Amino acid sequence: MLVPSNRLLLFTGILGIPLFALLGLAEAPVAAMLGVAVLLLLMVALDAPSAAASLQALKVKLPETIRTSKGRELVMEATLTNPGGRCSWLRVGLGFPEGLDSERPILNPTLKKDLENTRLTWNLKAVERGNHLIHRVHLEGRSRLGLWHARRSLPCKTEFRVYPDLTRERNVLAPLFFRRGVIGIHHVRQIGKGREFEQLREYAPGDSYDDIFWRGTAKRRFPVTKMFQLERTQEVYVAIDASRRSARRLDQLAEQQEPDSWPRRIWNASSRPHSCWLWLPSSRRTNLASSSSPIGCSASSAGGGRSHYNTIRDVLYTLQADPVSPDYEDVFIHIGNRLRHRSLMIFLTDLGEPWLSEQFVEGVSLVARRHVVLTHMLGQKEIAPLFGKGDEIKNDEELYGRLAGQLLWNDLQETTRVLKQRGVHLTSSLQENLVADVVNEYLRVKKRQLI
Repeated sequence: MLVPSNRLLLFTGILGIPLFALLGLAEAPVAAMLGVAVLLLLMVALDAPSAAASLQALKVKLPETIRTSKGRELVMEATLTNPGGRCSWLRVGLGFPEGLDSERPILNPTLKKDLENTRLTWNLKAVERGNHLIHRVHLEGRSRLGLWHARRSLPCKTEFRVYPDLTRERNVLAPLFFRRGVIGIHHVRQIGKGREFEQLREYAPGDSYDDIFWRGTAKRRFPVTKMFQLERTQEVYVAIDASRRSARRLDQLAEQQEPDSWPRRIWNASSRPHSCWLWLPSSRRTNLASSSSPIGCSASSAGGGRSHYNTIRDVLYTLQADPVSPDYEDVFIHIGNRLRHRSLMIFLTDLGEPWLSEQFVEGVSLVARRHVVLTHMLGQKEIAPLFGKGDEIKNDEELYGRLAGQLLWNDLQETTRVLKQRGVHLTSSLQENLVADVVNEYLRVKKRQLI
């Protein structure tokens, strides 16, 4: 696309219009005036093709994938190829999405004729986590006389993967693992004898009758005992509620006025479940499920290693809440059909509404007999006993607010009691303590050898 430059506008305003005005005052012949006009238009028209020709051979190579964390500054580099130095003046612009902030989205690099490749750099800052794409790079060149500007867009595919910033979570969770020691050494006494089969041996006095392998005893004609060891490989599934309850606004987050703080719990933009999964000890095989739709759980098995961690991370950083109610029954049916081995399941959900808690209690009974289920919800300061706080009630509005918090607290206590009868442990914590509390619950389960 060709557009007139400022030089052409100045040329027309300073030279063209005054020239025709003087010729008119001097009563010059019409043929002379037309001749001058034709010469000027011909000069302008012949200069136009050179603007488009300067951009034809240009190529811009951008990186395909860039990974960073929210709030961090980064430098994006690109390579501009100018064969033969045909283009002497150029402007390069990128349309950055809202999640990326750049002070200079348009660059005006210095091109040298003897240098074919030129490096372009943009200073960026990631202000919102998620997946951000750039599809086109825009170029603008000028003609030889500078009367025209030519614009051209080149297709590109650059993906910015902005992950949550886990600096605070690392500092909070580091003290929890001071007593773990190295691999194979347990400074904390393990409760129980383990559930993972190790080997068979001949019966010795004092062995429990529950450990006798009766089928092998009948075949060998002497008592045989099964020996167990502590589990080294454990399957852990973390299910995140990505329904409408996760999109509710938290008052304490609203006061911060952060651009990424509006979701209630995609749990502070997925940084909390991301960190929970990251800090589970290395002796586990994990997987992730999001339960916003009826069958939101992943059908793949749990795994480990760096590649599996990258897969989980790529799912978490783009997780968004859906405006639907969670269907716990279908989720638990799906889990019961897929998971055959005893596993630890951690549900990050919100049971603040009574009818949702009833549906969850009915559905969790399908899997609580076979698996170890932990449920954790993000608590609110408003949900508390009426007389639990030491400060005085100042007005009627505060009294009614505390009465509402008392009713919600009663419902939550009843839900906790019913879930405990079914073998499900329900806990809640404030946002700043969420990660530490979830990891502590996992360590408690591992210490008691429940899986």
